[in-house]
Amino acid sequence: MNKFEKAREKFKPKEIKYLLIAETPPKSDSDRFFYFKNVEKQDSLFLETMKVLYPRETELLKAKEIRRKKSEFLKKFKNDGFYLIDSLDQPFEKKYNTTQKIKLIKNGQKVLEEKIQSLLSDKTKVILIAVSVFKANFQFLKNLDIPVINEEAIDFPGSGGQKKFKEKLNRILK
Repeated sequence: MNKFEKAREKFKPKEIKYLLIAETPPKSDSDRFFYFKNVEKQDSLFLETMKVLYPRETELLKAKEIRRKKSEFLKKFKNDGFYLIDSLDQPFEKKYNTTQKIKLIKNGQKVLEEKIQSLLSDKTKVILIAVSVFKANFQFLKNLDIPVINEEAIDFPGSGGQKKFKEKLNRILK
């Protein structure tokens, strides 16, 4: 089990209500990851997800303060039945365009299906995050009767996509 899976496993809920699926973990030498407790920059997926799920707790906090309370937020995320996994177990080691990412993600669908099936309960709802993840996996998962609840792509919250990410995630969780 690599360092990303070890960190993720610590925050796995007993029963998953919402399974969020993103693209890939960061590159293996990265010190940034959704489930790493001490991340000081470039963790927009964590920050923006917490702002959507816990608006009262985050609305008056700056990013630095949310990061300082990351352990507390991750515990709440877990206790509320949320869990984040990646479509692929290996990172994109180079820069790919969206079309290339979609192809790579589709190539890993069998492994993703097995991963999802091992985590699903009859109460679990699946949310696909990032355009590439949605375009690659939406129809595939729907054909398997996996309960994907977003009918449109949810933009990844980096590089200016924060507002759309928050709007779309809020809309499907209401």
